[in-house]
Amino acid sequence: MQTKTFLIAVIAFAFGFIASEYRAQFLSHDSSTSLTPNQQGTTLFAPMLNNDAENVGKIDFKSELNPAGPDSNNVAEKTDSGFSWARVDQLVANANYREAIQLIESRMGDKNDAPRAWFYLASIYKKQSQAINAVDAWFRYVKLGLDDQKINKTLKDIRSYLLQIKETPSLFNDDYSWLMAQFEELLKYNSNDGELHLILASLLVQLNDDYQAQYHALMAANDPNAQKRAEAILANLNGDNVPGESTISLTRFGNQYLVNVSIEGYPARLLLDTGASLSGLSSSYTLRYPGMLKSTKPIRLNTASGTQDSVLFTVTNINMGNLTFNQHILAQLPMDNSQGFDGLLGVDILGRFDFVIDQDAALLRLKARKSSSD
Repeated sequence: MQTKTFLIAVIAFAFGFIASEYRAQFLSHDSSTSLTPNQQGTTLFAPMLNNDAENVGKIDFKSELNPAGPDSNNVAEKTDSGFSWARVDQLVANANYREAIQLIESRMGDKNDAPRAWFYLASIYKKQSQAINAVDAWFRYVKLGLDDQKINKTLKDIRSYLLQIKETPSLFNDDYSWLMAQFEELLKYNSNDGELHLILASLLVQLNDDYQAQYHALMAANDPNAQKRAEAILANLNGDNVPGESTISLTRFGNQYLVNVSIEGYPARLLLDTGASLSGLSSSYTLRYPGMLKSTKPIRLNTASGTQDSVLFTVTNINMGNLTFNQHILAQLPMDNSQGFDGLLGVDILGRFDFVIDQDAALLRLKARKSSSD
């Protein structure tokens, strides 16, 4: 009986052990295939991510930052680099200038994007009141730009901006040499801008650089819109030591008068012309003395027959009676001396004096003007 009972117990234990092992294996297999709802979602979504998520991500990214959509050739490039002009616009709109500048600078090495990058930088610097950086970026854009219409518009914008900041010196650190250099740079694109020459003449007078002031005043005097103001500057250029009063003999020439002068030791007869802003010599006269044509600068002269291209040049001295004018700038006039004179004596010299033409005595009476500081 005991033996039988023991045998039954052994058999029962064996069956229990087998059943336990089977259930453990079954549960292990079931747990590897049964997932929670979240786990199922992740597992079921994984194949879609592996096949399509990258493209879906790109489309969403570009659509958000550039609603208009770039052309197909630029999508991959701009996505790969993480750059978008729409993103730059967004950063600027949010006044996040630092990050915008970093993005823009990343395009400086691209010859297609560089002009646009400099233009954006100029705009940002202007918003930040960084005048020096703004103007520098604008000029860089102009030098890289390929569209003449856009370049001309930008040059006008630079001009307007310089005129604006001229009234607020702190914006350019009171560095007038920098300001004048920018006006000079603008004049490379339009050498006959009378207003810019007038500004430079005024600034140079303040710096006591009468020679350069004279040049820019002469250039401005050739512009009808700036002529009177330029002549006023020329009249105040009393750099030469002149006596208080002088009398110069005149030679009648029909209803006009000629003045005998000496230019660098060579005799010349100049027609007294109170309507001429610039004094000058005829082309035939300078042809006889070619050594006079030195330090030439181009000028477009307004004449009765229209505009004509010519040059300004500097002579060492002009002697007229007891008066001497050193380092004076003259214009080469598009005329010969067949009329009986060698050039014109204009307001650039006469305007420095209070003068009277004594017709009866054929004399030019000159009285030195007092400077505004006297």
